[in-house]
Amino acid sequence: MADAATIAPPAEEKPPQPTTCEPPKEPPQPTTCEPPKEPPQPTTCEPPKPPPAEKGSKGPLDYIAGLLKDDDAEDKGDVKINIKQCEMPDDMKEHATSTATPLVKEKKPHKDIASALKKEFDSKYEPTFICIVGTDFGSSITHTKDCFIYMYLNKTAIMLFKV
Repeated sequence: MADAATIAPPAEEKPPQPTTCEPPKEPPQPTTCEPPKEPPQPTTCEPPKPPPAEKGSKGPLDYIAGLLKDDDAEDKGDVKINIKQCEMPDDMKEHATSTATPLVKEKKPHKDIASALKKEFDSKYEPTFICIVGTDFGSSITHTKDCFIYMYLNKTAIMLFKV
């Protein structure tokens, strides 16, 4: 005899469960025997206090002046030369640095340094030289071949070139 196949009745579908809007429960935190920590106190941004005035000083004004001082080289009267880019013969480069150094050392205004360098180079190497002097400038230039120098004397940038 053949076995009769048993067919199971179709499974009844369960109605969807209602959703709740409750946040998930957090697991309990372990307890400790330490007292609760105090929240950190807000910090304040105060300038540093000046050191006590030394004998012969003017107090806080000397302290502030010390913060605003320029290069150490300028305090000693030395001029630190830093050539960033140079496309000129060595004698011309030496002439540029030797002409500019005393002007920077004497703390001449930037326009006076630029004017003196331009006049010197126009007279010795034929016109037309352009000189830009300052502490913050950008540039995009075209210059004559082998007639360009960009240097710093202390914190003063000098760009000298022939057009």
